[in-house]
Amino acid sequence: MLNSQNEERVARERDFHNDRFAEDGSRAQQAKYYWAVRDGSSEFKQVCRELARDKDVLEYGCGDTRNFLTFAPIAKSLQAIDISDAAIERMSAENTHDNVHLHVMDAMNMTFADESFDLVFGSGIIHHLDTDTAAREVSRVLRPGGKAVFWEPLGRNPVINLYRRLTPSARTPDEHPLLPTDFETIRRHLDIVDIRYYGLTTLAAVPLRGRKFGDASFKVTRRLDKALFAAPSIRHLAWFSMFIAAK
Repeated sequence: MLNSQNEERVARERDFHNDRFAEDGSRAQQAKYYWAVRDGSSEFKQVCRELARDKDVLEYGCGDTRNFLTFAPIAKSLQAIDISDAAIERMSAENTHDNVHLHVMDAMNMTFADESFDLVFGSGIIHHLDTDTAAREVSRVLRPGGKAVFWEPLGRNPVINLYRRLTPSARTPDEHPLLPTDFETIRRHLDIVDIRYYGLTTLAAVPLRGRKFGDASFKVTRRLDKALFAAPSIRHLAWFSMFIAAK
């Protein structure tokens, strides 16, 4: 059950994302920076695809990703939820797959039965929620041995945090990029078996994207990032992480 504070949070998130989807446009100012973590985004999707084959899958916060187009042919079933009824209405109109069902649902108070899924995955969703409540719900709906895979921003880089403070309209008032304490909270409910880090010096290559040496610059800075992230004190300065957890 949600407390009143979480209920208010859910209402704010719903309103924000309904407005966002109604605009039917991208946030170009922020979108360009995701080029710096494109390899992580691709790895996240690949890991999810590998784990989803012939499984009952939940996309936790689907937005307008259209991931059902990828997962319908390989998963046994896919349930996708989002707090935005505007997003679900749009995606449902495009869904022609019998094994895919999309729902308007609060991720912190799901109506699915216990142990319903073999895989739960989500992109940029946990940091919008109360971490303890979300991790508890993900654990509840996972079957024993099930996996959870999430792609989430981190909150320890001071330069990135300054940019966040300067662009408050780009995010909701309740979202919080994940901190080490959030991972400790998640570990109360799930066994985190892998965390991968992305986006440090690759951000410096963003001005070169689409130019002659853009891809080469990305490859060099990504190799540098991998070397730097070997140090625990540096990896928390990454912009994004992918983590894999098991029940």
